[in-house]
Amino acid sequence: MLAFGLAHLAACSSTNVINLEGSDTTRFKDLQTSFHISKEDETKRLKIRISETKGEFSQEIADGKIVEFEDFNLVGPDQVQSIADLTMASVSYGRIDQVIREKFYMSAFAGISRTNFEIDMESASGKSTGVRNRSFEVYVDLGIYREVLPYLNAGLAAAFSRNLTLSGITEWEVFFGFLPFKQAQIIGGYRWFKYDYFTEDYDSGIIVELNGPFVKVDLSF
Repeated sequence: MLAFGLAHLAACSSTNVINLEGSDTTRFKDLQTSFHISKEDETKRLKIRISETKGEFSQEIADGKIVEFEDFNLVGPDQVQSIADLTMASVSYGRIDQVIREKFYMSAFAGISRTNFEIDMESASGKSTGVRNRSFEVYVDLGIYREVLPYLNAGLAAAFSRNLTLSGITEWEVFFGFLPFKQAQIIGGYRWFKYDYFTEDYDSGIIVELNGPFVKVDLSF
């Protein structure tokens, strides 16, 4: 069934899927917290993450390109102005500060996420539409980092989520983490973000790609 869905998606992606990339403005907001769930092993944690991603796009629709939604059809050549807003909340279980080698650590979490996706699109030809989608997804995030100083680390991180329609996020980050207090960390760096949205029958979809600097607050208890 999954293979059929992927084949169907590949077949229609050249016509009914619109790619939005190179945002005119990009905004990332993140807050996460984690809790010890084992007194014997402090690396085991339950993590809650809330993130918001916004972007504004100006996108050319190529000649012959067709984008179809329920009450909205675009036929190129045309140009679309779009505002995308995506909020995600996740609950995951995993481990943090697992030692790989001296001063090198990794984290790994898996759980579920709830994604609210909203986008408003208006074309130069005068057509407009909005997509509102709420979905639960399987969520995974991974990180590998090195202690640079006792209060500073640096590393790479990735996060992924998918539901039954293959909609979901893909994130890659290069980051520095500053620990002003034992229970608080300020994380900053650069993020590459993609959200794939597909309708249940795979007949249409929107792929939103954003990248830019981000700041995240991480609280642990």
